[in-house]
Amino acid sequence: MTINQFSSGLESANFVLTSDPVHQAWNAIEKQKQINPNAEPSLFSEIQPENPTIIAFGTPPGSLQGQEALVLSSNLKEDNFAHFEFLCNKTNPSFSLNQAAIKLFQSQYHELLQLKEKLVENSKSKTPSLVIITGQSVGGSVATLFTLWLLQGLNLSKAKRPLCVTFGSPLVGDEHLQQCVLQFSTWKSCFLHIVSNQDPTPQLFISRNPGEYKPFGTFLLCSASGCACFEDPDIILEQLVKTNSQNQQCHYGKILGDLKCKALCSVLKSTEAERDSLQASLITQLQAIGILSQPSTEIQSLILRMKKHETKLLIQKKKNSDSDKKLNEMKVYMAFLEWYKKDSKKHKIGYYDRYRNQGNISDVNVNEYKKKLMNYWEDSVAEVENKPQIEGAHFRVRWLWAGTNYRRMVEPLHIADYYRDGGKNYKSDGKRPKQFILLEDWLTKVVKPEATPSKSKKETVGSSLNEDSCFWAHVEEARSLCKLVKNGSVEEKERAVQELKNFEADVYGSLKNYALSPEIFLEKSSFMQWWKEYKGVVEQPYSSLLLEFMKDRNYEAYREGKF
Repeated sequence: MTINQFSSGLESANFVLTSDPVHQAWNAIEKQKQINPNAEPSLFSEIQPENPTIIAFGTPPGSLQGQEALVLSSNLKEDNFAHFEFLCNKTNPSFSLNQAAIKLFQSQYHELLQLKEKLVENSKSKTPSLVIITGQSVGGSVATLFTLWLLQGLNLSKAKRPLCVTFGSPLVGDEHLQQCVLQFSTWKSCFLHIVSNQDPTPQLFISRNPGEYKPFGTFLLCSASGCACFEDPDIILEQLVKTNSQNQQCHYGKILGDLKCKALCSVLKSTEAERDSLQASLITQLQAIGILSQPSTEIQSLILRMKKHETKLLIQKKKNSDSDKKLNEMKVYMAFLEWYKKDSKKHKIGYYDRYRNQGNISDVNVNEYKKKLMNYWEDSVAEVENKPQIEGAHFRVRWLWAGTNYRRMVEPLHIADYYRDGGKNYKSDGKRPKQFILLEDWLTKVVKPEATPSKSKKETVGSSLNEDSCFWAHVEEARSLCKLVKNGSVEEKERAVQELKNFEADVYGSLKNYALSPEIFLEKSSFMQWWKEYKGVVEQPYSSLLLEFMKDRNYEAYREGKF
């Protein structure tokens, strides 16, 4: 194993320094300073409209001394400024932001809203431009807040992710904000913070509020010796705290130019202690950011923590690999259930009733696959439920449709187990698993019901699943109501008859919308058994839309999408 396998911090720094966006971002800041130099500086300017689009936030005049106060997001909400509440989640229902930065944001909220709407609209074009948002000092703090706000409005499954590049920016929030942002696995890669050890500004708030401010995103830490990228928040915070520069003039343009021309990876003389390739790589990174002059005991302690971080990353990569493998397994299980559904149809019985009857060895396999799928989706739904409370953040659309297909396929099997084991009322007795409830709830928030079924929906109804994954529970309860009409008291009979008529009307409404699988009309299905029982208990003469539908055998036309 070579050093290069562990030198991600140096390699990332080298990549950053030689990439265009970082230099474009700094040039935009320089141009922003030159706009109306004699006038009151604006908070932001659109320096370049496209390819890439660059928004530069300026640094207002005045000192940042004494501006370290934090304000709770819940307090902002009470003051009718709830524009960052989408970041909250169950674990972190509130967080704190730097008051100075949020006041600057509030001061030009309407202008920033117009900018956000414009960028969101542009992201929907066929060839969306990369958006770079940048700023220096407190301007970088506001750029960070704006980028978070912009991310909330983008559909990242289609739009390019914006890149926020800050230079010498103070941290913007506390540990709860950090955790809220990290809940979005793809968001932290949108933030690159460039910090020189000659710039006192980034650690300004930290020194006055130790333990309050926490970083997120990637930090490019620079010194005269070189630079390295870091992502571990604890290591970043430790290095920012140790910055002790009194230099008030830190020109990042010159720093970037000098570092771009330097060889970042110095050849180190190996010692017995440094033969570990990971340790040698970490020492190289520390040398690059100019902190090897610290006492050796502190260096060894820091290297140990960095080792732990690198090990965590390797473990996480393995977990991601295992997760992909697990997902592929779930696809295989779903494919088997599709086969089971088709095979059941050949025997003139739907897969729900076939599984409920448990008359074949393949039913045992179905039970095994059902359990594995439910365990997988229980974990997935629980993880997504804890994501920040952003509209549409509970799911990517593709993920939601996968979950919906799973729910419609597997919940009927769970219902079959419930009634086979003597259950009475699936939805009312609290036995319905939370994963199915949430998946159904999330779908209703995203997909609006169609006024009329589309042509494609009609054409594919033959292979469809029941849209209401609890349909078979309603059938089971309707069959129980038929027994109640026969044997119940007068009051029970009246109530049962009314509920049966309601169910009948719901079934016909679902058929009009092509929301039911034609499998319900198979000869041995529970639905057809209910229909026979229902006709035997309903008072005659009787007429209804469903009765006419069944009498005219319209279900044959329904199978073909021609009803």
